[in-house]
Amino acid sequence: MVKALGERFHEQVTALGLVNPNVVLEVFVSDQGTWTILATDTRGQSCVVSAGEGWQSEITTAALPGT
Repeated sequence: MVKALGERFHEQVTALGLVNPNVVLEVFVSDQGTWTILATDTRGQSCVVSAGEGWQSEITTAALPGT
C-alpha cells in the first residue's frame, strides 16, 4: 500500500500516531495536495481510512470557513 501511494500518487508519510498498541495511523501527502490516511495493524495489514485532495499543512485563519 505504501509503495502504491508513493508510485501512483507521489504521496509520502508526513505524520503518524498510535491509535492503540496494535494500530498506527499514518498520514500520506503529496506536493500536489492529495492525501491518504491509513490505519496499519501489527501484522502489517493496512486499511484506507480516508483520502482526498487539497491538503494544507499550515492553516491561517483566513483559510478557515466563516472567518
